[in-house]
Amino acid sequence: MNIQNNMKGIASRFFFLCMMILCSLTASAQIDGIEADKSEKEDIIAGIDMRHWNFDVRAGYSIGGTMPRDFPAEMRGINSFAPKFNYRFGVDVEYRFNPHWGLFSGIYFESKGFKGDAVMKGFDVSMKQGTVEMTGPYFGNVEMNLSQTGLTIPVQASWYINRKLKVRGGLYISILSNRQMSGYAYGKLDENGNATAYIRKGDIRGELVEIGDKVDNYDKNGNLIPAKPGEFTSDMFEDYMRVFQWGVDAGLDWYFSRHWGAFADVSYGLNAVFNDKPGNPINLGLYPLYGTFGIVYKIGR
Repeated sequence: MNIQNNMKGIASRFFFLCMMILCSLTASAQIDGIEADKSEKEDIIAGIDMRHWNFDVRAGYSIGGTMPRDFPAEMRGINSFAPKFNYRFGVDVEYRFNPHWGLFSGIYFESKGFKGDAVMKGFDVSMKQGTVEMTGPYFGNVEMNLSQTGLTIPVQASWYINRKLKVRGGLYISILSNRQMSGYAYGKLDENGNATAYIRKGDIRGELVEIGDKVDNYDKNGNLIPAKPGEFTSDMFEDYMRVFQWGVDAGLDWYFSRHWGAFADVSYGLNAVFNDKPGNPINLGLYPLYGTFGIVYKIGR
């Protein structure tokens, strides 16, 4: 909890700093437009040898989720999917080799997360029912709530179609300081009042434990059914979620004025969110796939 609060504090201060930079740069650009003409600006840029460099500040919103590469046999249906408010803001730098090609990098503070609900069959997982922790194949509904926050560094090639339109693509690496997953395993009752979700302890031949709904269940006679839902807590998963993630990213920047522009990109992780440590409570390969769009402010040229 302290780590999460610290990260939120850092994020808010970093976001405030970026906004202050944007405001000061906008004001500076307006003052420069009044006090200096175009030739004077070019003399200043040439004097500090910045002809091949671009600096940007960008802020955006990401939408997506963490999902398997192929639709797994254990997943029999999706009940719901809802992205969270995922943000990205930071700065980047680009070196222009010539009018068309460049090398692009930066550092972003970003979050990725989603909420999902799926129907699973034979899904090997660990869960808690009350104070009892169980592992084995599970049959029923699963609700997941995943959040990741950290720093991302892209390394990309950039190609300018023209002065206003730039295509970029390459790799990224993320260092995650906050990694959380929580949720529930639950099942509805059938028409006879019996629980439809259950887990087999250990393996498919193990003891059957009924899994109830997230709300109290009652049979046809109004009697409370004792089966409780299974619960996934962050402490069960944090050690099995990767700190370092990497993948590919491709995007497009469009500058509609000298300094302001818009961007859109898509990133896909090439290593799974969960590692291969013994005792991993989830054996399903899940990979982050997110699309991001937002605004960008060009500093200088």
